[in-house]
Amino acid sequence: MAQWSSEACPLPDEQTARDHLLQEFPCLQKRDDVLQNVMGVYAKVLQAERGAEEDRLDLVRTRLVGYFILYSPTPQALVAFVDELRSIAGGAEAFKHSCYRLGDEVLEQFVRPFRVRRCDQITRTVVGTDYPSILVKTNMKELLEEVPNDALYARLAALFRDCYRCQVTRTVDYDTFTYKPQDRERKHLDGRVGITEPRHIIPDFDYDPCPWKDSPLRNELQWKFWERFGHPELRDELSGRIHRPENVVTLRLDICEMVDDLQLCLKPVQGKIGTFDIFVFGRNATRLKDVRGIPDRRTFHLNAAVDIIPKPELKYFRILATCCFIANLSGAMEYNDVDSQLVE
Repeated sequence: MAQWSSEACPLPDEQTARDHLLQEFPCLQKRDDVLQNVMGVYAKVLQAERGAEEDRLDLVRTRLVGYFILYSPTPQALVAFVDELRSIAGGAEAFKHSCYRLGDEVLEQFVRPFRVRRCDQITRTVVGTDYPSILVKTNMKELLEEVPNDALYARLAALFRDCYRCQVTRTVDYDTFTYKPQDRERKHLDGRVGITEPRHIIPDFDYDPCPWKDSPLRNELQWKFWERFGHPELRDELSGRIHRPENVVTLRLDICEMVDDLQLCLKPVQGKIGTFDIFVFGRNATRLKDVRGIPDRRTFHLNAAVDIIPKPELKYFRILATCCFIANLSGAMEYNDVDSQLVE
């Protein structure tokens, strides 16, 4: 049997967790009752973690629950998640097993569906002989009408809004540079040129990267997951409208792949509009940041001339960041890798 060597972190102690939550959610400073409920549940999760040390999957499941509490995307998600844990009847043993089940649900309905290599799904089916001519299309009203359901128009809208460049590395889109020579002298097209992709922030779970499989991913279970945990509106916002501009950001191809692999996330900085802390995970995180030119923080460079195009939704970035943090800190990433290797 393969050995599991984990770089995951044990859940922090109660005081460290409390300090983190107050920093993550300043609103809790005025809600002692909510904070007390959260910490009461967190203490039980710590106890469940100690009881799971003999089983690596139970350990991952418990830490997924604990880290979801610490890195919930929004206060309403935190409260809904904690309330479900508080509703568990019975003693410590019952809580422990319920914690394992909830952790398994987080793993199956949140982490694994997010971690699928799909960065080329938008453009794979839309490039062709018409692409250069479509690229110069500038009728914003027509563009925005088509965007939510049309992958190519989503790419164009994101390029226009994002100044034809990756929002992490500032790399200029190769197709724009090639097919729009009249724009090469513009200030927003200076710098390094590379291949970019329009990346979904919340991925399209209906996309099946392996069409020969019997059971392609479907959205329904993911919508139900977020209906329980604070964000029932996601279904109305994204179901059948996955390409809407609020859910698309332009990234260089290798950065897209890192996001797909849950190696990189952009987390909105509180109090600084359009500014994101960039986190890279994994054994080679520091080296990857240096080699690929990834900064610690970035303010999005958006085109004021097309401000009619909606900006990326911060809530979606927070959900993606939650997935990255809990997957890496809990050991779910490494467990998933080993699990896949054993299946193969």
